[in-house]
Amino acid sequence: MLKVLIADDEPYVREGIKNIVPWGECGFDICGEGTDGDDTYKKICDLNPDLVLIDIRMPGKLGVDVIRESVENGFKGKFIIISGYSDFQYAKLAIKYGVKSYLLKPIDEDELYDIVINLKNEIEEEKNKIRNIEIQKKYVKEYSLSQLMLGKKVDDYEEVRSYLDYSNYTVALVFNYDEKTKNENLIELENCVKNRLNNIDGVEVCKIKNKVAILFCDFNSSHSLNILNSVSNELSKSLNGKIFLTVGKKVNSIDDIILSYTTANELMKTKFLFLEESILTAERVSELSKMEFLVGEMDIINKIFTYVEIGENIKIKELLKSLKEVIQSKFYTEDQIKILITKSCLEFYDKIKNDYEVDRSLILDNEVIIKEIYGTESLQEIIEVLEKRLISISKVISFNSSDKSIKRIVKYIENNYYTDLKLELLAEIFNYNSAYLGKVFKNNTGMSFNTYLDTIRIDQAKKLLMEDKLKVYQVCEKVGYKNIDYFHSKFKKYVGVSPLNYKKQVESGKIKELVK
Repeated sequence: MLKVLIADDEPYVREGIKNIVPWGECGFDICGEGTDGDDTYKKICDLNPDLVLIDIRMPGKLGVDVIRESVENGFKGKFIIISGYSDFQYAKLAIKYGVKSYLLKPIDEDELYDIVINLKNEIEEEKNKIRNIEIQKKYVKEYSLSQLMLGKKVDDYEEVRSYLDYSNYTVALVFNYDEKTKNENLIELENCVKNRLNNIDGVEVCKIKNKVAILFCDFNSSHSLNILNSVSNELSKSLNGKIFLTVGKKVNSIDDIILSYTTANELMKTKFLFLEESILTAERVSELSKMEFLVGEMDIINKIFTYVEIGENIKIKELLKSLKEVIQSKFYTEDQIKILITKSCLEFYDKIKNDYEVDRSLILDNEVIIKEIYGTESLQEIIEVLEKRLISISKVISFNSSDKSIKRIVKYIENNYYTDLKLELLAEIFNYNSAYLGKVFKNNTGMSFNTYLDTIRIDQAKKLLMEDKLKVYQVCEKVGYKNIDYFHSKFKKYVGVSPLNYKKQVESGKIKELVK
């Protein structure tokens, strides 16, 4: 909506003007009223209306003086003079200062309406022209900035130097990591970055190839990093894909901005190594490259496989973290990393299949391993895949020493038979695959888990039934059955009679004839 200011020293005149034109329908909001010349001039300066309806003669400044001073002060709005005097000199001065209409009181309603509509169209057309000019200037400025970063010729070089007159510069690059990135995604990324940085002085934003560049002028490192962290968090919430930012070297000359951009762009090439860090700086990479490790990546991989075989899951996780750091410090490419990990895993899987008698269905096929590793988008994802798969294999391998483990499990069952025990729960407690645990348990005990558990529960029930104070339903609860009918059926299945009959037969000395 456009803004209109109504100025007249007579309140009833102001009220009449407010009511004879449907200002809202015409696209205007009444932003204020001027009560005299001085008050009107102040409100023009404060409110910057698009249209002013002003009486030519009011206390204080004359209407023409208000118009003149406003125009000389840079006011771009339109004026309509409303006067009770048909004075040619006033009209002449009004025309000089761009007044669009000179209306005599009493005001003709239709005439004022037509003038307001025409002025509304004129104002909007002018605003659109100004807006288009500003957009063109912005695009030219951003294009020049991108060319400067790329080290290409800038046509308006001196103008660029004038608005980028600072003591230091740092380029940061923002990339929306998505294999399906399209130009519209880049535009969305640019708009999001601009919206976040719009009100920060000394920051320029532009598109450059498939990334968005941010130029920090006269910023210290900690301040710019705080801003970038905020940008990264907001972009991650509002955009698909993963956001990755790099920060180039700080330079002290506008001509060296290309160096800051180049270092930031080189860091982008390492996104597979550092994607989960969100923001990567030249200082971080420099520190990592200076780190020294006592062992190489193959030594660590071999140790990891050793710990897989003996079931040391904590050690596996610790060594995987070390493996990640070693690979990062050597700045291996994505292909080098995937080849290294895939080859090592396939060799280890073959060893497991040859050395251990394990269910082949619990070991991944080579094709699945390759697909998983090559489907990752970062080194961190590879580490997570390795952790998941190796710990899973470790659980499978540990069944080869299952005799000792099963004894521990049997003892646990004997101590906790009255609780809600399930095979899946035992598998979780003792770090086993539940399906495979069932097979190993039966091989070692001669019974399935459920049969073994029922046997222990029924044996305990037989003992408890001989205690005079306990009812059958109480015995049912004490041995871990939740349903009395289910307890009856289980008891009869294993003992041959119902719990109550069993008690009677024991007391009569006939129990030996009935127990199967």
